[in-house]
Amino acid sequence: MRKLLKLKEWLTVPDAARHLSILFGEEVGDADVLRLALDGHLTLSVFFVNHAHARCGPIVPIEDAKRFTMPGLSGTKTFHGVKGVRMGGARVLELGEEEVVSLDGVWDLTMLGAECLDVEHAYQMLTNGPSVDLVTLDGPIVQREAGVACRLESYFGDNEFFDKKNLRKPRNHPANFYPAGGLPDGSVFVVRTAALQELEVRVSEPEKPTEKPIERRERTPLLVMIAALAKLAKLDVAKPSSAAAAIETQ
Repeated sequence: MRKLLKLKEWLTVPDAARHLSILFGEEVGDADVLRLALDGHLTLSVFFVNHAHARCGPIVPIEDAKRFTMPGLSGTKTFHGVKGVRMGGARVLELGEEEVVSLDGVWDLTMLGAECLDVEHAYQMLTNGPSVDLVTLDGPIVQREAGVACRLESYFGDNEFFDKKNLRKPRNHPANFYPAGGLPDGSVFVVRTAALQELEVRVSEPEKPTEKPIERRERTPLLVMIAALAKLAKLDVAKPSSAAAAIETQ
């Protein structure tokens, strides 16, 4: 498996589960892989077999994001907002306004948009849990390189209730699209081999020992022992600095 891993850029979720079973020395199932991703321990990706529509742009600090204003519901107050999609850590994804592009290949799931609900639903189905009925208006957000992300879009022309006369030219005009409710059909969850290797490194790191505070019932016997040893060594515990210096020279 390790030799084959070097030749592959990504694995299916079942193959990733088999690899992690070997790594952990215990049984790991498909649901465990999804749970690791949901809990932030493993980067889960998606392979767009049939491509996907998206609007892409840079990720900027929220203080540098573009703003907009609009009248409030009362007609007197002004509402201020941020242009783009809010990301974790006070960041904003600024979406391109020129055209909608087509994505193919493997993209990482940010777990900040609707894609997180898709993964949670898949996990619940594998564990006989309830269906996920939550929704988000942000759409699925995927990423391939640092500092740039894409929000998946759906085409108004595919909606039977939309008046096709309102479509603009060219077809990939942003006004012809809206945030997708989830990952498109033909999407396959995968795990990049680099993500598996990163997890392996973290798991292999030795755990840092934690200092256990001495309880009151343990403190008294220890103090008695220290006092007795100090007496045998003829150390004057009434003078801590002198006693410390004498111990250091032993």
